[in-house]
Amino acid sequence: MIWGPLLRPYKNRYAARLMRELVHRTDPAGYFISYMSKQQNPLAGAAYTLTFDFDFEKDIEAFPYLLDMLKKYDIQAGLAVIGKFVEKYPDIHKRAVDEGHEIINHTYTHPDNPHWAPDRFFNKLSYEEQKEEAAKAHEVFSRILGVECIGFRTPHYGNLHTESVYPILAELGYKYSSSTAACGYKGYAAPSLHSHGITEIPTGCSLNFPLAIFDSWNMLRKTNPFLGDDELFKKEFSETIKVVAEKGLYLTHYFDPYDIINSNKLEHILLTLASNEISTINYRDLFK
Repeated sequence: MIWGPLLRPYKNRYAARLMRELVHRTDPAGYFISYMSKQQNPLAGAAYTLTFDFDFEKDIEAFPYLLDMLKKYDIQAGLAVIGKFVEKYPDIHKRAVDEGHEIINHTYTHPDNPHWAPDRFFNKLSYEEQKEEAAKAHEVFSRILGVECIGFRTPHYGNLHTESVYPILAELGYKYSSSTAACGYKGYAAPSLHSHGITEIPTGCSLNFPLAIFDSWNMLRKTNPFLGDDELFKKEFSETIKVVAEKGLYLTHYFDPYDIINSNKLEHILLTLASNEISTINYRDLFK
């Protein structure tokens, strides 16, 4: 099917929902390939960035196993971590840094987090409060981990992401944000310059769900998930990576550690990446 002018990002949630129904019921794989092929891949060939968001205590519980598996397959990942967790569990975060993984600023308390900020939402904070969340986390990472972050991910990103983030990141000397969805952002799943000198790196979709975020929540855990089955999830990931490798594309996903370690999903992801002709890189590698 030829999609023509319909082959574009959809920021409006209602337009996105209608388009998603059309695409997912007709020719999703064709749409995915056509959409992704419009990107300007900043790298010489197929590349993928694997990232994880540490939002809850159960994510921290999964941390050692996650690092063990990444080490087994010799794959480095981006870790969006919270300042409060780094203060509470410094050793496991230090291990992650020592093993070459990238620390991504996920704010100090992660507003709308049941542990420290259950009644706050990042997009409803004042500019100064948003800046404090990012700057305080940055200071913690520098002091405890010896890391100077260059990247940020808005808590729960998507609808909670705000344009005010970009001048804040510029003030902090950051290089990028990864806080939007590929199906709704101009880069067609590849990094692109946004504003204030900050690059936006949107998190990706998948072959048969090109207008959805490919993560464990949307695919498996929310009410009426797109897949609802771990084996289908693994199959979808494999098919997506195969196309990315064959077409020489760039793609990135994020996953929840506590969920992805179950049913061998993590090992399947790592084995798939190791078995395909695709470079696995961190976000920071894009700015060398």
